[in-house]
Amino acid sequence: MKKIIALMGCVIMVTSCVNETQVNNPAFQAKFNDSNWKSQETSLAIGPNGGLIITALRGNEELVLTTSSANPGTYLLGTTNEANFASYSLKSGINTTTYDTGAFPGPAFVTRKLTSGNGYANDDSALTTGGSGSGLVFRITVNSIGAILTDTIKARGANYVTGDVVTVEGGNNNATFRVVNTQQSNGEVVIEKVEDGKYTGSFKLNAVNDSGEVVTFSQGIFYRLPLN
Repeated sequence: MKKIIALMGCVIMVTSCVNETQVNNPAFQAKFNDSNWKSQETSLAIGPNGGLIITALRGNEELVLTTSSANPGTYLLGTTNEANFASYSLKSGINTTTYDTGAFPGPAFVTRKLTSGNGYANDDSALTTGGSGSGLVFRITVNSIGAILTDTIKARGANYVTGDVVTVEGGNNNATFRVVNTQQSNGEVVIEKVEDGKYTGSFKLNAVNDSGEVVTFSQGIFYRLPLN
């Protein structure tokens, strides 16, 4: 019994130490192409547009996240709103390779319904027309007048660009969707809370270089980062 009590005491002490570290130490880390990535130096500033600029450095690598506002919320990357932007740079000797979430053609990644249309039927393979690319297919469900209620992407197609508007075939051909971003260039920065001027949130992104090569950051967090 004494051993059990002593063991519980140790667990409580370790838990307390972990919580204290979380409270007192700023952090910035993520998975980079499925490997652990932790910033060695992180700075946070308010940009000219009033949004955040988070700069994270690790050796010869630099990751920069920018948002259109410093308020809590979700900021999508790879869209037509260039105030929400991410870039990753890797230096090798005198050369620097840069990946970013700028507009880049590819399969549609996130889409947004603009009009629900009418006259449609439930369809597991609803084809689309329009935009710069081809092959985007939705699964749709509709209401009693044939307006689209729910949609999921079944096939992402190819060669779409951010901002493309496509029309779902069938019905009265009046349901439209916008391509928000593409598979090579997308993601989000989430500002979860601001306490005492310190910012906590999460991020994930795909960024692409001029050659079409993609790097991925997933499970990203920033914890209690103070303004510099």
